[in-house]
Amino acid sequence: MQVNSLDLFPGQLLLDPNNYRFHDLSGFREVSRIRYAEPGVQDRALQFLRDTPSFNLGALRDSIISNGFVPFEQIAVESYQSGSTPPLYVVVEGNRRVAAIKMILRDHEGGALTLSEPVLASVTKLSVIEILGTEEERSRYQKTLMAIRHVAGIQEWGPYQQARLVVEMYDKEEGAFGPVAQRIGISAREVARRYRASKALEQMEADEEFGDYALPRLYAFFHEAVSQPKVREWLQFSDQTYRAENAENRRIFYELLSPREVDGETRPAKLQNANQQVRQLKDIVDKPVPLKILADPSRAFEEAVRAAEAETPTDETGLLEHQIGVALQALKAPSIDAWLDPDERARQVWAELVSLIDKVRTLIPEP
Repeated sequence: MQVNSLDLFPGQLLLDPNNYRFHDLSGFREVSRIRYAEPGVQDRALQFLRDTPSFNLGALRDSIISNGFVPFEQIAVESYQSGSTPPLYVVVEGNRRVAAIKMILRDHEGGALTLSEPVLASVTKLSVIEILGTEEERSRYQKTLMAIRHVAGIQEWGPYQQARLVVEMYDKEEGAFGPVAQRIGISAREVARRYRASKALEQMEADEEFGDYALPRLYAFFHEAVSQPKVREWLQFSDQTYRAENAENRRIFYELLSPREVDGETRPAKLQNANQQVRQLKDIVDKPVPLKILADPSRAFEEAVRAAEAETPTDETGLLEHQIGVALQALKAPSIDAWLDPDERARQVWAELVSLIDKVRTLIPEP
């Protein structure tokens, strides 16, 4: 991959309206590349950067006004319209810095701000590097550059944005976790975890009933869920399809992440703390009584936790009692109608159970 050093005016630089920073913002929609240079598209990208508190553009703007623009990291661009006058370039890396400079120059030219000569000189012309090569080569270089800076390097992106880039690198380019990990500079295991979590969230986004609640902030819950073997097994999360295949348990999990109706009142989702509560799920999902409490929208998450703790055996005797209790609870679960009119398979299972109980009874000495 080759790069070319250029000195460009800020007016030649187009903000990227599909910047990964924007993907979890309300109102974000992908923009066709042919429209990047439209004033409305550029104004909207600038508005996203300016008005989103987490981007902290105001602090960057104030720093440049006070100290001038210090290019400690070069701005990376690629050609957009080389035949135009002057030629235009899309910013690949450095959108915050370019946006801050555009704001400063707009205020200076409008009379709302007066810059010193050194500061004005530092923002009037910018040293950048242009990414060259074929479209495929440029795309690969861009993703590698962004991944190194925002995933393995300076942690400016949130986990959701990082995971989305991992998914694109895997799905569109590498097709394996190892090469993605090598390009980013993190472990293949961590790449896989982020990929699984992002795909699990995508599955909820596509769900007809719960899709509206599948917000990017829920990524942390899915990240923790696919990291817990017992929870992953409970969901029957497949590493072939990257989907939770158990529909009933998947529905319970989605309900825990969504607002719930109780006696005509809307209450917040049961799961509020990804790190603590999702980890506690592993002690609940394999216990019928705590799981039933968990699935009841009128009962608190803490009730299920306490019930799970009460059922946790501490010795072999306790383990046997626990397993018998689980069996009794399973026997009590079917409705009376099911007991009165069992199907053939249920009759066979019941016969096996009675036979086993009779065998155990012969082994237990009379009191």
